[in-house]
Amino acid sequence: MREVEIAKALSSGTRARILNWLRDPARNFESRVAGDLAEEGVCVNLIAAKAGISQPTASRHLSVLKEAGLVETARVAQRKYHRRDEAGIEEAKQILMEGF
Repeated sequence: MREVEIAKALSSGTRARILNWLRDPARNFESRVAGDLAEEGVCVNLIAAKAGISQPTASRHLSVLKEAGLVETARVAQRKYHRRDEAGIEEAKQILMEGF
């Protein structure tokens, strides 16, 4: 059930903060690599540093958000960039509202 995946993704304070930070990446992250914060999104290393967690832990959090349809991931060269999936977030809102 999709609502369970969405609820699981939002049940973590770290994942909720990541989703919030990705709302305005230019304000929340300092770009160190070409492509960061642009249309591609934010590199996992920047997310991990801001959250104070390891890169593998950040990747796992992003994977849960992606599975729930809340984050999109794009590969550019050797890096993966993450951004909010606004359409997925709107759909998640509707699913959660209908479920309760």
